[in-house]
Amino acid sequence: MPLEQEIGDFEGIHKLKEVISDLHYRNAMNVEQILNFPSENEYLMVSPMDEEIIQGVIYVPTDDEQDPDDSSVLPHVCPKEAFLVVDIVKNYLIKHENNITDLVFALLNVKDEINMTIGSLQSSIYQALDGSSFE
Repeated sequence: MPLEQEIGDFEGIHKLKEVISDLHYRNAMNVEQILNFPSENEYLMVSPMDEEIIQGVIYVPTDDEQDPDDSSVLPHVCPKEAFLVVDIVKNYLIKHENNITDLVFALLNVKDEINMTIGSLQSSIYQALDGSSFE
């Protein structure tokens, strides 16, 4: 720190002391204690080493922490749910600013396939019910 700045800091501290004494506080604090609080330097953060930073970013879980891979198990989705989801996506794409017609037509084809699946399931159920006897 240059000598001129140190002298300026000292003069500033002296002026601050004068202002505080002019205010006639009953319990005026020591200016130097306020500016250089004793425990202020105790809480300095120790900067981590490069290796610690890298280890924090590249975290590789150990084998016992890893979840079992259940991504290969597909959840059961009924045709009605699939139809509704495809319909929602189709409506979104139609309202989207960049209307992607090829994708919309592909989704319409998927909806047709789902409708045919639903239709065949319904006809199978009706045939099964017609062939059974109720007593």
